[in-house]
Amino acid sequence: MSPRFAQPNPDSTPSYTVAQQMRYWFTEERRLLIASVTGLTEDAAREPIEPEGWSVHDILAHRMFWEGREAEALAQHLLGKRVELLDFPLKRVDGTNAAAVDTLHGHGTDRVLRELKTTRAAVKELADKIPDAEFDDDENAARTVLGVAIEHDREHRQAIEQWRLERAAEALRESSQPSSSEKPS
Repeated sequence: MSPRFAQPNPDSTPSYTVAQQMRYWFTEERRLLIASVTGLTEDAAREPIEPEGWSVHDILAHRMFWEGREAEALAQHLLGKRVELLDFPLKRVDGTNAAAVDTLHGHGTDRVLRELKTTRAAVKELADKIPDAEFDDDENAARTVLGVAIEHDREHRQAIEQWRLERAAEALRESSQPSSSEKPS
């Protein structure tokens, strides 16, 4: 199935349920995030993508940490328990993010990517157990957790893509400038 959500003619567009859309974008945004980092060397993956900011490696470590929490949240939801992640205090997010990134700093980016795929598989397995009808409720905890995961991947993917475009443009500018040995004296 390859759903398309922005067709020019609404009469010709198949109708997809909220559950189908959530599951599709949950998978697609992760595919796009992984595609955005494909081909980077370890050194490039460790470069900050913004001044004083995180690197691609840091972003992947950050997503891996939060995806573990998302798996816990969906497991709680499926057991009918309160989803504790939804009560996470915002004032602790920055410190938690820094600790998560620091914890995985010594791991190579390839290892973090492999572990990220493992955590995504765990979340997907749990998400697949959620009845479709639950996604129709805007207040449903599982819908909220998956929606945040989708947006989280999208936000970081877009930042990485922008950084890669800027790196490519800079490399192109540098390659088009004559070297000092080629400049006329």
